[in-house]
Amino acid sequence: MKLRYHTESKEWTHEAKAGGSISFGFNKIQIRSTPSSSVPQQTYPFTLKNKQGNCGPLVGIMTSMSKEMALAGNGALFKSLQEVLVKRNGMVVVFPPETVVKDGLTGVTFLPEANKWIPVKTPLPHLVFNRVPFRKAEQQQPFKDAVDYFSALGIPFFNPAFINKNKLYSIFARHDQLRKLMPESICVKTMIQLAAFLEKHQGIYLKPASSSKGIGIFRLRQRNGQIELESHSQRQVYPGMKEFWKAKYRQLLKHDYIAQKEIKPAAIGGKRFDFRVHAHDGLDGYEVTGIGIRQSEKLDLTTHVPNGGIVLPYIHVKNPRHDAFFAWAVKEIGHLLTEELGYFGEFSLDAGLTVEGDYAIFEVNSKPMSFDESQIEEKRIIALVDLFFRKSGFSN
Repeated sequence: MKLRYHTESKEWTHEAKAGGSISFGFNKIQIRSTPSSSVPQQTYPFTLKNKQGNCGPLVGIMTSMSKEMALAGNGALFKSLQEVLVKRNGMVVVFPPETVVKDGLTGVTFLPEANKWIPVKTPLPHLVFNRVPFRKAEQQQPFKDAVDYFSALGIPFFNPAFINKNKLYSIFARHDQLRKLMPESICVKTMIQLAAFLEKHQGIYLKPASSSKGIGIFRLRQRNGQIELESHSQRQVYPGMKEFWKAKYRQLLKHDYIAQKEIKPAAIGGKRFDFRVHAHDGLDGYEVTGIGIRQSEKLDLTTHVPNGGIVLPYIHVKNPRHDAFFAWAVKEIGHLLTEELGYFGEFSLDAGLTVEGDYAIFEVNSKPMSFDESQIEEKRIIALVDLFFRKSGFSN
């Protein structure tokens, strides 16, 4: 079914024979028929599936507006999703929660052939994919109101929110097997508590509970009564915990830091490596989309690429044991997250391997960044679009 959108009048029309009832979007807004001979200028065509007179799927991607009133977020991901959806007769509208009204929303959509974004007003989408890029935005009333509205109407909504690291640890703690995989963690509250935790493990990581990409992370080690701090930008030695706490407690408490036991990581060529695993909800439950390797190049503090890590092909370490473990882990984690926090269509894992050969899961990311490995990213896009069609009811 071909719909047309007129940018000046903000009206949708269709070219079916007069008298046919055609609707669009989750709320089935009726679309009037207009002969192709009378289509005005500045009108753009969209070919969509027709399910019992309803055109779709209309996929809503919710993001944020910047201070300059421009839409923020992973534009490359949004474009890629639209390009694949258009080939399969679907459509993406990217919008901020502030524009949601009773019968629709205002956002932008990408035109692959023209290679440009255009403003568009649409009915309510058949599903909403949460890609709001800022944790603070999810605490604002417009986001909460939009989520409540979609929920009340029964519009599928995923992924529900960023995952707080302390919350993740508490969720894993209730799972008999997963709790053994996450290094022991505590929420940093007092100097005495932190001192006892460091005394127990001798080496710990300190991480902001609500951060990603290794931002704000540093490592403490206790040697001969002294406290050694290492971050991406500095190394420092404190005479003892009192001196360290005096220097850092404001940062630790303000950003809700967690302390996590340091593991002894396995290495390739003497340099530590971690796994980056993308997972999605497939036809038979959660499954691995792809696995990448990140290796520390200089510091072994983290392996995140923005902090000096490098990308290695998974084939360097691939074996049946790793494949089986991650296949099991993503199924368990996907079901657990959905049960505890709400439906997740995709997520990614930061995981490690100890020198003893044991697995460790450091983080679960509810809004994965684009993968550096093109084959994983391409497979991810296809998996998400398949999911959009299934969840919207427009599968072939």
